[in-house]
Amino acid sequence: MAEKEKLNMFCYQCSQTAQGTGCTLKGVCGKEATVARLQDNLLFAIKGISAYLYHARELGFTDPEVDAFIENAFFSTLTNVNFDPQEFIKLALKAGEMNVRTMQLLKKAHIQTFGEPVPSPVSTGTVKGHGILVTGHDLHALDMLLNQVEGTDVFIYTHSEMLPAHGYPGIKKWQEIWARPGLTKDSSLPSIPWPSWALQTAS
Repeated sequence: MAEKEKLNMFCYQCSQTAQGTGCTLKGVCGKEATVARLQDNLLFAIKGISAYLYHARELGFTDPEVDAFIENAFFSTLTNVNFDPQEFIKLALKAGEMNVRTMQLLKKAHIQTFGEPVPSPVSTGTVKGHGILVTGHDLHALDMLLNQVEGTDVFIYTHSEMLPAHGYPGIKKWQEIWARPGLTKDSSLPSIPWPSWALQTAS
């Protein structure tokens, strides 16, 4: 089989796309490949910022400047009048600033809600009863889950990315939280006879 021809670009953001699938050489609208790539990168950045901003909002924390940037950056990829690569480079740099700002906001939200995290001993292994294995990054969802199983024979086992949650006073206060660390999800999840729940970012 002949090697597939490498595409110069693949832009499918509007109804003008070539053959109704995507522009691969140059946009029907006049967009060049460099701009298409910069727009794609900007959308990935917006997606990441929005995911962690969502977690902060769940805890009641917002940032009008980040909100305004997301709206402006997203709109810049929808209009067919701005194809200046330098403008999208500026937006990419601004996205980096907004990413840091968002993570600072989420840190503030976590600390003010669950307390300052500190190195803490973690209970590992299993205990008699039922279990739910959780992973991901959503401390708000983890806290709600722990609240629901309080006083029952259901225990919450944290895995992988969720392990740092044990450092927060507002999380480690629960007697129902244990740790089930593993190198990878694939290596440890199959051996667990409980439901597993990925509390991932809203991406």
